[in-house]
Amino acid sequence: MLNAQKGFTLPELLLVMGILTILFGFITINLLNFRQKSVLNTTVDTVVSDLKSQQNKAMVGDTQGSGTISDYGVYFESDRYILFRGSSYNPLEPSNFSIDLDPSHTFSDIDVPSSSIIFEKGSGQMTGWTAATDTVTLTDSTNGNQKIIQINIYGAITIP
Repeated sequence: MLNAQKGFTLPELLLVMGILTILFGFITINLLNFRQKSVLNTTVDTVVSDLKSQQNKAMVGDTQGSGTISDYGVYFESDRYILFRGSSYNPLEPSNFSIDLDPSHTFSDIDVPSSSIIFEKGSGQMTGWTAATDTVTLTDSTNGNQKIIQINIYGAITIP
């Protein structure tokens, strides 16, 4: 009678462990990339939502308790954007509301007049319109991914 032992040999175990390590590495890399894209998409969605909110305030004549109907706008800097009331951005205005970007995100290309998008009271159209479409580009510095926010004279916002 033969004395047969049951089990796996060392080369078989090393091969399986190697395959599992490679699979785990691919999964981890893909999940991290998905997270970075998700954070960038969320940031773009927030910026678009804030733009639409400022446009709506201009269209409905929100006075914010001042009794005066005014234009509303968004001023862009490389690491943040500021929601403001009025026909131009005034950095000393206390009612300005600043939103800081995630540290890995920047506005890399701000192709709007005076770094501001201003919505006209009553109509919600952009004032100071210079091109068929003005754009703001948001860049993720960790992987170089970019999202372009396009806005036309009527305030229609698209992300190609």
